[in-house]
Amino acid sequence: MFPHPIFSKLSTFTFYLCTTSPRRQQIIQQLGFKPIVIAPTFEENLDKTIYTVKQYVTETATGKILSVWNSLDESERHGDILLLSADTVVENDGRIYEKPKTYEENCRMLKELRDSPTPTYIHSGVVLLLGDETRPDGYRMERFVETTGVVMKKEVSDEFIEQYCKSGEGLTVAGGFRIQGYGSTFITGIRGDFFNGVGLPAGRTFDKICEILQCEI
Repeated sequence: MFPHPIFSKLSTFTFYLCTTSPRRQQIIQQLGFKPIVIAPTFEENLDKTIYTVKQYVTETATGKILSVWNSLDESERHGDILLLSADTVVENDGRIYEKPKTYEENCRMLKELRDSPTPTYIHSGVVLLLGDETRPDGYRMERFVETTGVVMKKEVSDEFIEQYCKSGEGLTVAGGFRIQGYGSTFITGIRGDFFNGVGLPAGRTFDKICEILQCEI
């Protein structure tokens, strides 16, 4: 195990990862953390027309983490407690692409991203909540957004996209393609944190956990 002091410091904490995403669970575990995984109850239905893309992912991640915090018993909020949540969307030319609900929607998304003259970006909003009984709300919150640019392959045919969508892989992820799966065949370049494209920016998340717990990186 990586002998960083953050692990001994966090060992005294109750650490909740607020997610249903197996990919986020895997990334946080690869960083060496062993959180308690708990599913948020927040309905991800914010009005996209009143937020910028970065505001949207931040507010959605905030809604997730507060739904878990508010579900905890009063006794569970005392002592050393840390929560982490995240939300990821794909964006092109200001338009937000979340998980497609159908095969047809998945095909349409990928054809739009392929044909767009503007770059495609993956944005993750990450929120950390640290219990703090000295504050009126009982916690301190830190939020940030990480952005990764991807270059989509223009030569991909409609038939290829349709065959990919039949696999069902794209129905589980924002934008309709899994960057670490068959969806990698649509991509010719990545600029930024690869893990952000998977669902959680590994490096910056590690740094922020250290920062909120006042542990040197």
